[in-house]
Amino acid sequence: MSSDPTSGDPSSDGESVGEEEIRRLVSAYQQYQNQADAIVRQISLTQLTAEGLERASKAVEAMSTAAEGQEMLVPIGSGSFIYAKLASKDKIVLNVGAGVSIEKTAAEAEETLKARQAEVSEGSKKLNEMLSRIDQEMQKIQAILARYEQQVQGS
Repeated sequence: MSSDPTSGDPSSDGESVGEEEIRRLVSAYQQYQNQADAIVRQISLTQLTAEGLERASKAVEAMSTAAEGQEMLVPIGSGSFIYAKLASKDKIVLNVGAGVSIEKTAAEAEETLKARQAEVSEGSKKLNEMLSRIDQEMQKIQAILARYEQQVQGS
């Protein structure tokens, strides 16, 4: 006979608070999932950048053993190459961003590429740490939702 909204009645306000909490958790989970997806895409791009830097670094190293005038295959993209003769093994043209390229010595180019590799590696490490933290938060939400589900099934 009691009309207390906190009684055991499933339609009481206590149940709606649980439903609101579940909606909030599901929304947060979806936001974390979207963030995780974006970070995974960034990690993939970072890996591609790291691979490109590694190839460039190896090419600069290989130039030290090449002879000027030596014929070689030069990649032009999409797995395509052209034949070219090495005009100078002492000068390398590096992209420095915003469509700007500068000429450097082979030693300077190696140093610049190694510095870029370190930056990309650090960025990748930070992205992986962020992804790990997001994954932990998602696991916490899953655990809370599982407890809610058990409570509902137990009632």
